[in-house]
Amino acid sequence: MKKRFTAVISVLTAAAVLSACGGGAAPATTAAPATTAAPAATEAPAATEAPAAAEKTEAAVAENTEGKVFNIYAWNEEFKGFFEKYYKVPDGVTVNWVITPSDNGAYQIALDAALKEQATADADKKVDMFLVEADYAVKYVDTAFTLDVIADLGLTEADIADMYQYTKDIMTDSNGVLKGLSWQACPGGFIYRRDYAQEVLGVSEPDQVQEYLSDWDKFDAVAEKAKEKGLFMLSGYDDAYRCFSDNMATPWVVDEVIVKDPAIEAWIEMTKKYTDNGWNNKAN
Repeated sequence: MKKRFTAVISVLTAAAVLSACGGGAAPATTAAPATTAAPAATEAPAATEAPAAAEKTEAAVAENTEGKVFNIYAWNEEFKGFFEKYYKVPDGVTVNWVITPSDNGAYQIALDAALKEQATADADKKVDMFLVEADYAVKYVDTAFTLDVIADLGLTEADIADMYQYTKDIMTDSNGVLKGLSWQACPGGFIYRRDYAQEVLGVSEPDQVQEYLSDWDKFDAVAEKAKEKGLFMLSGYDDAYRCFSDNMATPWVVDEVIVKDPAIEAWIEMTKKYTDNGWNNKAN
């Protein structure tokens, strides 16, 4: 089987975005594809998208003659569970899971070391598929280590039409080529106690509370009201961080210079205001 690899993003959306988790049907073979979708893909995907990807994968595997071990790199066994449940590995192929916990960057260190040897590694030791989180996905998207999901892996636009667009955007390179798909996306949200909402706003149902939190000016107004009741709108400094960081228009580093995107400036301003006004509890 030819050694191919693609990045699959794992995401955990926090109030606006992703961060991490995984699981889809991904092809364990050439078609790789991991893809499918994790939530990055739409929320359902593992079961719904896997079959289509699996069929393409099996067809591609039949043409492969190099290597019999399909190596998948990940930081935990979440994706492995979905993979083993929904994907039927072709006869003659062995799936090898290389699991390295992400603590202290260990997973990226191990993955980078393996990719560095990709060109000269034995066919059965090459990285065929690897998972990434939204926080560092861009590091791998614009490299030769990731394949074109459509042109190289055989999926079609119809296969991925129902996946969340933002998850596809994260895995799209600077040339507009989709280099990976997500099997999971966990939307963020605002969690509140009904009794506190009733005390502060006079309502407690989600659709009613949403009306009071539909923009940042309203959010601030509720924070002020909550303070009057001895309550904190946010627990700490970083509760709202991803609402801003996930909407950055520029990378943190441009031409070796650290750049503070306007979205981050807005978060800093908001955080200072909430801290000065006592609208957060200064936790992290």
